[in-house]
Amino acid sequence: MIWTPHTTVAAVIENAGRFLMIEEMSSSGEAVINQPAGHLEEAETLLDAVIRETREETAWGFTPMSLIGIYR
Repeated sequence: MIWTPHTTVAAVIENAGRFLMIEEMSSSGEAVINQPAGHLEEAETLLDAVIRETREETAWGFTPMSLIGIYR
């Protein structure tokens, strides 16, 4: 069996005590609030992925300044 990990990246973006969030539909059809997030694509760095996902979901450009964590 070949292991194919699925890596998720998420952005936590704060400005003046406010956080950038998105509203999306859950798999059960309910509206939920999340931070911009998505999956790492082939040959992409974690930084490139979080910047791309945030721009795709919010049209907001940003430069990540720190890493909160990496979890398995």
